[in-house]
Amino acid sequence: MLTPLFIRPVLFVFPLLVSLNLHAQDVVVTSSQAQSNITQSQEVTKLLQKMASIPHTLNYQGSFTYQHKDNPSLQSFRVIHWVQDGIEHERLQHLNGPEREFLRSGKAIGCASLGDQLLQGKIGQLGANLARMDQLYKFEIRGPERVAGREATALLALPLDTYRHSSLLTIDNETGLVLKSWLVDESARPLERYQFIDLDLSPDVDSIRQQPAAKLQRSATAQISECNPSDLKQSEHWRLAWVPPGFAFAGQRQVRDHIDMMMYTDGLTTFSVFVELATGAIPEGVASRGATLAVMDSLVHQGKSYRITVVGEIPVVTAQKIAQNINGL
Repeated sequence: MLTPLFIRPVLFVFPLLVSLNLHAQDVVVTSSQAQSNITQSQEVTKLLQKMASIPHTLNYQGSFTYQHKDNPSLQSFRVIHWVQDGIEHERLQHLNGPEREFLRSGKAIGCASLGDQLLQGKIGQLGANLARMDQLYKFEIRGPERVAGREATALLALPLDTYRHSSLLTIDNETGLVLKSWLVDESARPLERYQFIDLDLSPDVDSIRQQPAAKLQRSATAQISECNPSDLKQSEHWRLAWVPPGFAFAGQRQVRDHIDMMMYTDGLTTFSVFVELATGAIPEGVASRGATLAVMDSLVHQGKSYRITVVGEIPVVTAQKIAQNINGL
């Protein structure tokens, strides 16, 4: 880490010059600033588009450290990502403690998630009601940075409302991989952070596939909706009466024992809503691990009790409001 604490930028307010003698100079400065803002906006757009598209197509492996607010000790991981027959695969291995790994099989590389499409600016086909990224976050390029021996660019994303967190992303200039990420709350306190310490962009894919599984291995399929959907169907059973501005429905499925799951994203942040038929007492409250929290609530619909759980990297007040605004159809 370059600094022990994440520090929000300080906004300075300069007095307005009203002298007629300086009017021409003011116009020049204003024009220069406008051009600078346009240039930075273009650079931000290129970074976001690169981050959303190129990494899915790469074969790579690397080690990174991870730390969250509930556990100050550094944890170490190795990630191995490869594309086989046009499908993404990933192994996430714990390098500390018991031997464990998580295996993920993803979408075809031609499929872009809703979040990816939002980051790439391809939102016209998804509905006119979706907000643009620059209406949700103020982006600032904080300058060049070197992480894991690679040249990168630091990008600050400050939310324009209270419904999401701030993040500082260091994006690899060549590949768009996020080499370092800090997520902070509304008081600028770090919630979680990770940073690559090495990265290999030319791994032996055959050797990777033949590596023996860890003693404890979990697997999942990342796909939650159809490939590049133009019109995602909302849940037939549940509807959110309130969704934070800029978040869009990204898909649904049933998990464990007919639990309904609905996912929403604004491009940078996601949250999921789980609805489960319950028997007996339903616990209510908040649990968190690092930046990820779970808000538990209850709902009575047509004489039946349901357990509501909202999970995501969002502020607790946002998750609570979502949980309290779920209606049955």
